[in-house]
Amino acid sequence: MNDLTDNEKRDLVNREVTLAYPKMLQDEKRITSYNYKYFSDLLSFCLEQFLTKKTLDYQYKVAVVDKALLNYMGKSMALNLKSKSSPYWNQVRKASYNFRGVYEAEYENSTYKTVNFDLEELDDNFDLPIHQSDPVECISHAVENLDFYHKAIMLDYYFNNMTYNEMNKKYNITLISLKKAVDQGKQLIKEQCQHFHL
Repeated sequence: MNDLTDNEKRDLVNREVTLAYPKMLQDEKRITSYNYKYFSDLLSFCLEQFLTKKTLDYQYKVAVVDKALLNYMGKSMALNLKSKSSPYWNQVRKASYNFRGVYEAEYENSTYKTVNFDLEELDDNFDLPIHQSDPVECISHAVENLDFYHKAIMLDYYFNNMTYNEMNKKYNITLISLKKAVDQGKQLIKEQCQHFHL
């Protein structure tokens, strides 16, 4: 199989993407949850990153040799959606938080009746940073601000859904030390997100 040409490898990768696409769409809806209407381009973004930023040999290994495309894309979508240092966050999601919309009632010559907004009735959380108004964003923000050791472990624990045994193999750290590190990480996150009563 190593004597395949680049075109043959590309064809095999494309075939795997085509076969996995319906399941990847389901995963995208599950990962974005009730925000799917805002982030329905997550899959196409992650797929584009995989097909354009990764080498053909890497694509071939993940999609054809390891048959791990679904797992790779699921983790990629989850990480891109939740991490504030991800390309998706910086190119797409960040802008959606800065956009408040313009409604027809705000136009000078609108035929709609102008609404008198009472500032006292606005939501108290309206101008809060997103990590202070959403528990998942708070956890994500807290993990991003952890020290290197706890950050790596908590990213795998929360966002990659790794078990203690999987992390033990990855980091070569004893299970007791891992459990202690996860407990410490949870405590640090709870301190930063205590207003959500996690």
